[in-house]
Amino acid sequence: MPSSPKTVLVIEDDRPIFLVMKGHLEGAGHRVLGASSGEEGLALARTGGVDLITLDVLMHPVDGWTVFHALRNDPLTQKIPIVFVTIVDERPEGLVAEGYVTKPFRGRDLLDVVERALRTGE
Repeated sequence: MPSSPKTVLVIEDDRPIFLVMKGHLEGAGHRVLGASSGEEGLALARTGGVDLITLDVLMHPVDGWTVFHALRNDPLTQKIPIVFVTIVDERPEGLVAEGYVTKPFRGRDLLDVVERALRTGE
């Protein structure tokens, strides 16, 4: 259980996976916002109040790497911790995300990485 509830933005275009992640995160006491595309995720992240972002890599039309770089280059979002949650088990050189979870994942693994990233972002 987190020390205080945090707002987690889940950028995931696969609805069933989003629902699984939402269940784990809400079960741990977090508030979950959902975005089904990179563009929607960028817009939500820029509104403020987001404590952490989980980000899928394989999305269309804008992939997760592009969204990641847009988030890191925007003064409104550059300090928000990002955790990749993806089927791609290749981390590009120079990747500076606060966490990485490979699908399929266990709920505990997701929560451990999210909690560690939230502590890093404080």
